[in-house]
Amino acid sequence: MRPKPLHVLIVEDSEADAALLIRELRRGGYDPVYERVDSAEAMSAALDRRTWDLVLCDYRLPGFSAPAAVAIVTGKGVDVPVIVVSGTVGEETAVEAMRAGAHDFMTKDKLARLAPAIGRELREAAFRAERKKADEEREKMELQMRAAQRMETVGRLAGGVAHDFNNLLTVIQGYARFLHDDFREGDPAREDTDAILNAAERAARLTSQLLAFSRRQVQELRVVNLNEMVAELDKMLRRLIAEDIELVTKLSPDLGRVKVDITQMEQVLMNLVVNARDAMSGGGKLTIETSEAQLEETYGAAKNVEVPPGHYVMLAVTDTGTGMDKETQSQIFEPFFTTKEKSKGTGLGLSTVYGIVKQSGGYIWVYSEPGQGTTFKIYLPLVEEEATREASSRPAADLRGSETILVVEDDEPVRKVAVRILQRHGYQVLEAGNGGDALLLCEQHDGPIHLTLTDIVMPQMSGRELAKRLAAVRPEMRVIFSSGYTDNAVAHHGVLDEGTVFLQKPFSSDALVRKVREILDKG
Repeated sequence: MRPKPLHVLIVEDSEADAALLIRELRRGGYDPVYERVDSAEAMSAALDRRTWDLVLCDYRLPGFSAPAAVAIVTGKGVDVPVIVVSGTVGEETAVEAMRAGAHDFMTKDKLARLAPAIGRELREAAFRAERKKADEEREKMELQMRAAQRMETVGRLAGGVAHDFNNLLTVIQGYARFLHDDFREGDPAREDTDAILNAAERAARLTSQLLAFSRRQVQELRVVNLNEMVAELDKMLRRLIAEDIELVTKLSPDLGRVKVDITQMEQVLMNLVVNARDAMSGGGKLTIETSEAQLEETYGAAKNVEVPPGHYVMLAVTDTGTGMDKETQSQIFEPFFTTKEKSKGTGLGLSTVYGIVKQSGGYIWVYSEPGQGTTFKIYLPLVEEEATREASSRPAADLRGSETILVVEDDEPVRKVAVRILQRHGYQVLEAGNGGDALLLCEQHDGPIHLTLTDIVMPQMSGRELAKRLAAVRPEMRVIFSSGYTDNAVAHHGVLDEGTVFLQKPFSSDALVRKVREILDKG
């Protein structure tokens, strides 16, 4: 039988007695790798240097004893069996050693039972280790479950807030835009409407963040190259940072493609850049990097998370700022956690980043040391699909039309805004406050109805159910769904069902008419 490897620390002042123990271990079927120490200091250093399977300890050494040795092991917080092997001593001494925490006690003239005792203690140590591991894999699951429950609760709250608030913002933005367009250039009142529109846009970003970190934001996925995204955002990013911050991009050539919502990924990059900027109040260097990465199973294990091995595209943002300690790092992705002053941060930036990355099927980690800067690394699964062709941007003059559009919306102010926007762009508009009225109107209307714009979340009949019933009455009619929050009505896990056209509230006049024109022009 092949000898079993054993790493043993021998606490013994006699080289001859240590050799005797080693010989007995080999006779018992072990292949020992050992170190002999004879003082508390040397023992402590040896325990720090490496992991030991076993400690064999003489009861009494000059200025040192077995109870003291057991106390050192216990103080290190390591679970290593300690077996006391000594000369002829009384029963009282043996009891004292066992009370101190020794796992077994034997005399040097009866070493025949050393190997069996070691086997027993190693089995018990392995059992304790497995039990501890099981208690930990359980505690982790409980923490994850509680975190998931918190996220679900916050997500439901975010959904309700987003739905109502985005309806209000649609109205605010719509009427502010009407006023803005009616005032001449240079009119002070036009500047006032600009301020209203800017505030409404900031509020819309806040509701978007609420949905993003709770992973309830609808994604319009496209196959893209992240290098192109970084290049297109370059000028904007440079405006975000101070002049004393150097921005460097290191973009890997021939980078593979990923499938993401490009608008959300732009939001991720800008949030990380803003955080990096704020961490370098005295200036520094900000680096944006892309590369491909092959992640093995060991990578996820090292991060204590499950990451499927495979081919990924990495996006990294590194700063030379203040850095973070471990405690801060453990909380940065929690919603509403912030290290900034109350007036300078909502605590939603990094939780938004985390939500978007996870909803995109990716992973994010942070590497940081106080005073040494911070690196955020995002890994997104690489796809082999061809890049999605982006719809060409049309001049505002080409967004007008004369087609007939049905607007179905239970929130009257929102409905009135949508109707007015479409009428201003030349469209013939029919309106209904609920699904039943919409069906009746479609049956009674003599002419064609080219497109329906319907809210998703409505009482009695949802927008999805309405669309199904309208398809039977007017199969040629196109449908655009709109909502501030969908709750999987037209999306599963945040991804739009194939063939579904969605307009996120709050929508601007430009966004509405561009979406309408895009769908109508597809024929």
